[in-house]
Amino acid sequence: MAGQRSALSLFVGVVAAYACVWGLIAFDRSWRKPVRLDTLKSGYYHDEFVELRLRARDRELVRRWREGLAPKVAVFKDGALVTTIAAVQWLDLSFSPAHGAFVGRWPCPWNAPPGRYDLVLAGAEELGDRLKVSGFEILRRVPKPLPPGFVALTLETRGPLSSMRVTAPDGMEKGWRGLLDWAEYLEADAFWMLVGETPGGKPGELWRSENFQFLGAVAQECRKRRLALGVYAMDYLTTSHEALPRYEYALDVEEGRVFRTRAISLRDPKRPGDVAALLGQFKDIPGVEYLGLDYIRNALGGYELIDDFFAEMPGVHPPPEWSVYSRAERIVWFHHKKIMRKDAHFIDAWQWWRAHKVGAIVRRLRGTLGPDKALWAFTLTWEKGWQHGQDVVMMNDAGVDADALMLYEANVEQFEAILKDFNGYVRRPDGQLVVGDVVDAPLHQGSGPGEMRRRLDEAVDRVYADGRPPAGLFIHDAGRALWGRLGPATTKQWMDAARASIRHLRERTGGRGASALSAMRPRAAAAGGRGGPNVGRGGPDGF
Repeated sequence: MAGQRSALSLFVGVVAAYACVWGLIAFDRSWRKPVRLDTLKSGYYHDEFVELRLRARDRELVRRWREGLAPKVAVFKDGALVTTIAAVQWLDLSFSPAHGAFVGRWPCPWNAPPGRYDLVLAGAEELGDRLKVSGFEILRRVPKPLPPGFVALTLETRGPLSSMRVTAPDGMEKGWRGLLDWAEYLEADAFWMLVGETPGGKPGELWRSENFQFLGAVAQECRKRRLALGVYAMDYLTTSHEALPRYEYALDVEEGRVFRTRAISLRDPKRPGDVAALLGQFKDIPGVEYLGLDYIRNALGGYELIDDFFAEMPGVHPPPEWSVYSRAERIVWFHHKKIMRKDAHFIDAWQWWRAHKVGAIVRRLRGTLGPDKALWAFTLTWEKGWQHGQDVVMMNDAGVDADALMLYEANVEQFEAILKDFNGYVRRPDGQLVVGDVVDAPLHQGSGPGEMRRRLDEAVDRVYADGRPPAGLFIHDAGRALWGRLGPATTKQWMDAARASIRHLRERTGGRGASALSAMRPRAAAAGGRGGPNVGRGGPDGF
């Protein structure tokens, strides 16, 4: 019996030894032999580079790739080759010692369809079944929903609330609470007010702070009136030509000369944290439901970014003499290439890359501020925002819940072109759009409230490619409506035009107050709002 047990133990030991040896051999083969092509993450959003990675333990193969032609990778969807930004199809990978792999950045195409995408390696047939490939997904973030037929009245003003005199809809003169009377007159859901401008009014002050002490009272008053309060900051444009030593500023070119603008650079490491800290101190006030971002883009210039752009963006390359150019010479060369607009691939890459940078900033802000409050951003609308380094789909994926399209600074033909661009580009599931117009006679070429109403109605009916109405509408802004360039019309006539467009939106969406708005009768009243202090005029962009 003892002999049998000994023999059995010997047999088991031998089997275990063989199993261990063969296991090690199998592990070695699985580790050394395969070539793996994949991405660092399984899914990516539209504002991101898809990070490609090619790994091999075959030293001879790696040597050939490093010393010969770099490996090339393409992306396919449903069997079709995908062309991405700057007309890139086959992307060269480069060896990264830090990763021990060949890597590359593939920019997600503008508003690419979500779903599964496959990777293909050029010359893959040589590797046979050694090549193991994993694809990736392009994702789309679902934003926090807005109330149906959402409407916001904005306030952009440097005027202190403490001394503000407002002619209310009933003709009575009031303090700042009269602003909320106008929001109620419109049956708005929210009152969005500017709280952050840099620099402050005192030496060394980062933000203008005279209205900070009133925000609790404003929020309380909004709650009484069933209005949600939103607070927003002017992010990358300052109101002074004096530079704050805290920041890096954007550079521009004029008559061949490089100069510093009053806009903070998108690559400044401190600014996102400062904006988040500002909004963060108000977000927990009861009644504050919206946090907003203005000038969340290349406000002016941007040429300080050009070396970063060439280093990160595939499909574009500097000229051969780049290394001997001075910084000023590089900037002037880049400026001329951009303004000539002859190289469409170059322009496409520059526009995408800046929008990607803005997306990264929004992601950082969203991460710091948390998910509880709805986040909105104002977007300029020339060429779908791309001219300014903004893209509504990227904004959505980065964390913006409501993208407020500024449909102004345009004549009739330009407005039509803007609306046509959006209608050919974006559908309701691609991003939650809130369309808006400004109370300003010159910006409507003197046509007044009727033209504002027409444009808002057109935007409600046509902004989305799928024919659905936008998520909401905003009227910009209470300060302009009271004390701005009204032309021959009155404040009330402008607001009545806005109210008619709100009615149109809510008839299409079935939103709050749709039937009540339809039943409203005109109130008696005052032409008011023509002679107050000239505040809230905004800068050269008109907002």
